[in-house]
Amino acid sequence: MATTGYRAGQPRSALTRRVVLALVSQEPARFEPLLDSFTLADRWQRERVRTVLHSFLRGYHAAARAREFDDIHADLAGLDRYYRPFGYEGAAMGFGPWAYLRRRSYRDFEEVMAAVSPHIVYQNYVGLGWWLAIRNRIRPSRTERIVEGLDPHYRLLPYEGWGFRAGFLNTGRPAVTRAFHRFGEDAMHVCHQGYGRSLWFVCMGDLGRARTLVESLPPGVRGDCYSGIGLGFAYSWLDRAGRVAGVLAQIPPTYRSDFLQGAAFGWEARQLADRPMFDELVGPLDPALRGQIEDSLTAVADARRELDARGEHRRFYQAWREETRARLPARIGDPPR
Repeated sequence: MATTGYRAGQPRSALTRRVVLALVSQEPARFEPLLDSFTLADRWQRERVRTVLHSFLRGYHAAARAREFDDIHADLAGLDRYYRPFGYEGAAMGFGPWAYLRRRSYRDFEEVMAAVSPHIVYQNYVGLGWWLAIRNRIRPSRTERIVEGLDPHYRLLPYEGWGFRAGFLNTGRPAVTRAFHRFGEDAMHVCHQGYGRSLWFVCMGDLGRARTLVESLPPGVRGDCYSGIGLGFAYSWLDRAGRVAGVLAQIPPTYRSDFLQGAAFGWEARQLADRPMFDELVGPLDPALRGQIEDSLTAVADARRELDARGEHRRFYQAWREETRARLPARIGDPPR
């Protein structure tokens, strides 16, 4: 993608660039002990989680180092198409160091990411949340001020990235989720959705462990966590969407609608990221399941239109989740009884 219509600021010195890039480096090797601790059933699951993480970090470094936006595309073109959206999510995290080195503001985030990856909509905000969790861990109020200036449809999504990072790096530590309560009510719920999405990656091979971790939390946030698990499943297992019934059967019945709401958002994000690939992978599914997935996508779109018509702004993403859940088909697949 060309850089027409956008100019970066005067860059900082070469010395500053070298120092900053060295300080913010996130090399994949440092995460290997963490991956070894995850509950993954077999080699393909472990390789999938590793490839997702490596793709994310590759995008992060590509953006942090980029002098022109085309540098990012050139680097991420080397990723397998299936994993490229994870790379662009990482590039959104890389906006933080890139903006510092180019003397840009967080106010430029949406303009920059619209130029870099306009189809990776939700993940752009989630990636930003990763960076804000690193940069503002001690001063979360600064994150609140930054996200307040974002598009109302998506301004809660950085908290999803914040929660995911916390869970991915520190699964099972009660202090991690207690910290989410530093934010407002809606942001706290979205943090828990991100935490739940991390549980999908951490406990992919043992959802019983994920359930135990979720059930240790207050009842009021468990649905958020199961929503995150559904989102993680749908987005990372698009090529295994036919397994949704078996995964859903492992979710407590009370929270299956939350899981399906998250899955609907995950499928929609995948469809936006690469419609031809989405159609290629979903097309061969059993017609009934394919129709249910399409109905889920319709529920997401109809819910958004309804909220826009109402003029919802303050808590749009939370209201979107609620409205979508109310519109979803009664089931996806046929969970074993």
